Amino acid sequence: MSGFMLLDSVTSWFRNHKNITFKNDMSHRKYSIYGQCLIGTTHMDGAKVADLPLLMAHEASAWWAECKHRYIFGHHIHHKSSKDYIGVTVEGLRSPSGTDSWHDRNGFKGAKKAVEGFLNDKENGQIARLTH
Repeated sequence: MSGFMLLDSVTSWFRNHKNITFKNDMSHRKYSIYGQCLIGTTHMDGAKVADLPLLMAHEASAWWAECKHRYIFGHHIHHKSSKDYIGVTVEGLRSPSGTDSWHDRNGFKGAKKAVEGFLNDKENGQIARLTH
């Protein structure tokens, strides 16, 4: 819920900017296109990770054939993971959040905290990654 409220606030702040748009519906997976790059985002707490590439092919079918570089990014697992599937790279990203009582109780401790970003070229796909 707080993630949706943050998105709603940022959407309101940039509502009149001509170069910024937001997809603030309640769909669990969202897709964007940038040149030859199809980029999917999800929290990764729903569908199985191995099913995400096929879901992308189905849910973003209008863009699938147009793009030769396809990525899905998610945050639920809070540690670094990356796997290449046929036609899609799925990345689980680190989190900058601290360990709260739930993480402590369930033994999810010790993962590096980080914010990660990716630079994509319109034609060549991912060309750099940044970690802070």
